[in-house]
Amino acid sequence: MPIPSPAGYFNALSIAPDSGEGVRRLRITHPFHPLKDKQFELIEHRCIFGESYLYFYDDSGLLREIPAVWTDFLTADVFVELAGGRSPLHAETLLELADLVERWAKDPAGHV
Repeated sequence: MPIPSPAGYFNALSIAPDSGEGVRRLRITHPFHPLKDKQFELIEHRCIFGESYLYFYDDSGLLREIPAVWTDFLTADVFVELAGGRSPLHAETLLELADLVERWAKDPAGHV
């Protein structure tokens, strides 16, 4: 019996149930990417060292890789959309920061 290659274990088909979505498409949204606003069929989604990457075939049939954050694949953070770039911090984080500043103001020696 032949021994399967180790690569086969990492790229094996998933046993997760089919999402029923059929063909999933991605649109490149990065403002400076040469393929901005073009849509492609998603081939694979991988997380590598905590970063999401998408794989697709371009118009010439070449397999391409792109960070998922450069596409419409990931759902946007509602707070970030509503803030419109005016605040990089969520309300909870701002409250924690205000509490830290208040404690520091009471004890500027740094025993916070």
